[in-house]
Amino acid sequence: LKVSEDKPSSVLLMMVVTVSGMFAYTVTMKQTADVFELPVLISAFLAGFFFFLYQYLVAKAYGQGQLSQVYPLTVTAPLYIAVWSAYLLGEQISLLGGLGIVSIVIGAMTIQGSGFSLRPSRPPDGPRVNRGILCALGAAFFYSFGAIADKVGVTSGQVSAYTMDLCVFMLLFHLLRMSVYRQGGSVIRELKLHPGVTIGGGLVMMLSFITFRIGLQEVHASYASALRQVSTVFGLGIGFFVFKEPFGLRRVLSTMSILAGAVLIKMG
Repeated sequence: LKVSEDKPSSVLLMMVVTVSGMFAYTVTMKQTADVFELPVLISAFLAGFFFFLYQYLVAKAYGQGQLSQVYPLTVTAPLYIAVWSAYLLGEQISLLGGLGIVSIVIGAMTIQGSGFSLRPSRPPDGPRVNRGILCALGAAFFYSFGAIADKVGVTSGQVSAYTMDLCVFMLLFHLLRMSVYRQGGSVIRELKLHPGVTIGGGLVMMLSFITFRIGLQEVHASYASALRQVSTVFGLGIGFFVFKEPFGLRRVLSTMSILAGAVLIKMG
């Protein structure tokens, strides 16, 4: 996604590949019986709407900030999920879980590297970093609501059928955004420029979607979302080794704080 020219268009194209892959997977696994069940459809619609907002804001964040800087902020959703799940799903927050939330907040507030500020500013030699941070934080917030609907969905029917419905709704929201902003031409250009990114990214996205929701059937939503945050370490590494982005001790410690918080939530 980082190397694509038009990131929202790239996400839409990846979702086309993801939906195609999920359809083939669901048919192969013979789990199509629950595709049109009302509880599954409702959960998939709600989760799809919030995850669409998450994807769109993540794409905007990547376009306005360094990957290793904004990515950890996009995965702070456990901060909210632990609270929502306690009230809506009856999942209790333990002492270790609470400490984990605090650790994630500290990491998110210090990852910027020069203090935490929500006021947009333009550094003399870089992009509008703070706007990217706002998009990243918003992405995590909306993701947390999708996670609650997600947990309900995977327990309402077969996980493959639910995941396929979810992917279809997400794709429909992306297509609606494209139609409203008349960006069909941008989507076609992105496909011509980066067909490999589209296919590869879509397949990886599909694998992420289905494996996560298989796990989500077995554990609390707050714990599952926390376990997913080990990707923060890979985000930092990719930013440094692939995109040659600088990082100092503060950014490393901040990322490790987010990861430690995720571990504490899991332990709790």
